[in-house]
Amino acid sequence: MGNIKTAMVVLWLTLTLFVALGSSILKNRVQVLERRLVTINDNIQKDIHSIHVLKAEWSYHNTPERLRKLAMDQLSLDTAKPEQIINYSALHFNYEENDETAKVISDKKKLTTLVKAEVKRK
Repeated sequence: MGNIKTAMVVLWLTLTLFVALGSSILKNRVQVLERRLVTINDNIQKDIHSIHVLKAEWSYHNTPERLRKLAMDQLSLDTAKPEQIINYSALHFNYEENDETAKVISDKKKLTTLVKAEVKRK
C-alpha cells in the first residue's frame, strides 16, 4: 500500500510539474505575441498618420489655382485664340484602301457573322 501512495504522489508531482512548465512556456509565448501586437498596432497608427499627411499634401498640390500658376510659369501656356480652333470637317484625311486593309475588313465582317451565328445557335 505504501508503494501505491508513493507512486501516486510522484505521479501527481510530475503532472503538476508538467502543468507548471507548460503554463510558463505558454505565458512566455503570449507575452511575446502581445509585444508583437503592440508593435504592429503602433506601425498601423504611424501609417494612418502618414496617409493623412500624404492626402493633405496631395490636396494642396492639386488645387486648380496652384496648377494654373505652375502651368503659366513652367509651360508658358496662353489661352486658345479663336483662329486656333478649327472644325473637324476641315481636317484632310487621305486614306487609300490597299489589299491588306480590304482583307482585314473582310475578315472582320466574316468573324462578326460567325459570332452572330454562334450566338443564335446557343
